[in-house]
Amino acid sequence: MVYLLKGLSLLPLGILYGISSFFYFIIYKIFKYRRKVVWNNLKNSFPGKSDQELQAIEKSFYKYLCDLIIETVKGYSMSRAQVKSRVVFKETQIYDELYNQKKSGIVVLGHQGNWEWVCKAAPLWVKNRLAIVYKPLSDKKFESFMMKTRSEFGAIQVPMSGVAKFILTQKEPFLLILLADQTPSDAKSSHWVRFLEQETAILPGPSKLSKKYNLPIIYHGIRKIKRGYYECTPKLIVEETNSLSELEITDIHVHELEQEIRLQPETWLWSHRRWKLKK
Repeated sequence: MVYLLKGLSLLPLGILYGISSFFYFIIYKIFKYRRKVVWNNLKNSFPGKSDQELQAIEKSFYKYLCDLIIETVKGYSMSRAQVKSRVVFKETQIYDELYNQKKSGIVVLGHQGNWEWVCKAAPLWVKNRLAIVYKPLSDKKFESFMMKTRSEFGAIQVPMSGVAKFILTQKEPFLLILLADQTPSDAKSSHWVRFLEQETAILPGPSKLSKKYNLPIIYHGIRKIKRGYYECTPKLIVEETNSLSELEITDIHVHELEQEIRLQPETWLWSHRRWKLKK
C-alpha cells in the first residue's frame, strides 16, 4: 500500500485532482461514506441554515475531503518550491518575535484546510525550531510515510506520550504544534465548552501545557484560497497564563477555530464523529 502511495505522489497534481473527482463520485454518490454522520454534524452545528444550504456545504466538504487525501499523498514528493508556492504564511511577525526573544510557545491547529501541508511548509516560513505532536499509528509503514512527509524540511516529530519529556529536556526554544480539535477518549477528564452550538468535549492538552510551563498560545488559521492553495495567518491568543484558568484557555482557542469554521465550513473534517461523547 505504501509503495502505491509513493508512486501516486509522483503524478502531477492535475492528474491527481482528476482521480480526486472520481473518488468524490464513488464516495459521495455510490458508497455514501459517513453521509449520516456528516449530515447530523452539519445540521446540529448550523441550526439556522436551510437544508439546501447544508446540502451545498455537504457536497463541497466531500470534494474537499477527496482533494485532502490526494494532496496528502502528493505531499510526500513535493519540493520546497512547490510547497512554499502552495502554502503561504501571510504573517510571521509573531513567530519572529518569539524567535528573537528566545521564547518557546504552543501553536494550535484544527483539522481544517490542509493541515498536513501546513506542517510540512512551516519550516520554510519560520525560523523557530518546530516540534509536531503526533499520535502513533498501528501501521508502522504508513506512519513512516506520514512522518517523512511532515518532517522532510526540518520539523521534529514528538509522540503524544512524550510531550512532557520533550519540553523538560529542551535547551533551545521551540514551537510545539498541536491539533487541538481531536475527540478525547474520556468525557470526565475533558474540558467541556460550547462549540458550534453544542456541548463539546475538548482535549485539555494545550491549556495544561500552557499553564504548567507558562507557554503562550498561537492559533494558526488555515484558509483555502483555491484548489491546492492555502493561506495561513497566526494569531497570538494567549500571551500570559497567570490570570487564566485551563478551561478559559481552552475556550479561547476553541472559539478561534469556530470562527474559522463559520467562514469556510466545507474545509473542516465533518466526517469525524466529533460529538460521540456526552457530558
